[in-house]
Amino acid sequence: MKILKRHLPAAAFLILACLLNVATIRADEFHYNNMLIGERAAGMGGAFTALANDTSGMYYNPAGLVHAHAKSLSASVNAYYSMSKKYSGVIAGADLNRNYSAIVPNFFGVQQPVGPVSLGFSYAVPEHAFENMDETFTDLPTTPEVRQHYGDPNLRIARYVLNLNTEDSINEFGPSVAFKVSDTMSLGLTLYVHKRDVLFVQNELLRLSNGRDQWTNVYVKVREWGTRPILGFLWKPSERFSFGAGLSRTFVINSDVTYQTTQHSTLDDPSFLNDQRITSSDKQEYPWQCRLGVAYRISPSWLVSGDVALYPGFSYDMLGTRVERESVVNAALGTEYSLGKDWIFRGGVFSNRSNSPDITPGMKPGAEKIDMYGIAGSITFRIMQNSITVGGNYGQGSGTAHITSDQVAQDVSARTWNVFIATTYLY
Repeated sequence: MKILKRHLPAAAFLILACLLNVATIRADEFHYNNMLIGERAAGMGGAFTALANDTSGMYYNPAGLVHAHAKSLSASVNAYYSMSKKYSGVIAGADLNRNYSAIVPNFFGVQQPVGPVSLGFSYAVPEHAFENMDETFTDLPTTPEVRQHYGDPNLRIARYVLNLNTEDSINEFGPSVAFKVSDTMSLGLTLYVHKRDVLFVQNELLRLSNGRDQWTNVYVKVREWGTRPILGFLWKPSERFSFGAGLSRTFVINSDVTYQTTQHSTLDDPSFLNDQRITSSDKQEYPWQCRLGVAYRISPSWLVSGDVALYPGFSYDMLGTRVERESVVNAALGTEYSLGKDWIFRGGVFSNRSNSPDITPGMKPGAEKIDMYGIAGSITFRIMQNSITVGGNYGQGSGTAHITSDQVAQDVSARTWNVFIATTYLY
């Protein structure tokens, strides 16, 4: 979305920012692994596909339900999740900072064996972001072309204001079932209902030192419903080894998109007021997700686990814009150590790589490519039939972005962190 679109021959030299284009309105649409789900899994960096023997297994690999030790109820809370990004020198040499955070319960699950099968129900929030940005820049330089256009050698940008508010949440909930195929193999299925809500509001004010200005408002609202089946497989040939696999994809059944932009400009004569409103039923695509995992128990108190997740590339159309996403492979490696019966320590490393294409000259504004890498850890304390877990994770990365109308890519760095609390009750 360009700040200046018409009536000004030198407009290209005044455009300062283009944070999000119409087709990419999520707070972070370029990563799949922003929020780790579950009590044990989150502490191990998400390396849980070959274990999956608690309620969060319904999210990673429902086949693991048959190996749960008892009937259980589990809930975890991301006490605080935060992401920050810094775009270097994008506003006439000044840095632009974006921050968003959320306090959200990200998982709830209950499971119980019923005869030869294990049944469960879970609720997961794999994405929840809230961004509230308020940036003001004053006394910025203009280009020689702009000064020549207005005939003012001392012309400057007196004030540039950028307000951005984004709310984006994905909620998934539904039943799971698992059963043993043999003494060593099991299958499972989770059938989630998918619900996503997005609200995006952007206000921009550009005022020149000669009194001319332009104001732009963009409003986008998205609500979609769909389903996400997860098919799981678990093979446990011995007490030491286990292998798991999970295959899933989100299918959008219904989508309502509203896009409205209002723009008033006095940058050139004559001044103009432009208002546009579009409604659409365009559906966002989601990739297939294939998870493979292996776990090895070194001793009765110590185990290690590893995961690889593949997301194939895909493309789709949204409001007349073609969205391209590349294939991504993420990996996680975790460990768990039990100190006696009451204390459990977990740790892990994980990747959260970007699905966006490499930034090249001529790309439409809105793209960025940042490969993230992180560490995770947690401590669990058991009290009779209850357990309480406190943990967190931290990730960081750097790359390039193309958020302005210029043909030059900008350097960008990002970091994420969250702290979570979880509890499980065996009954």
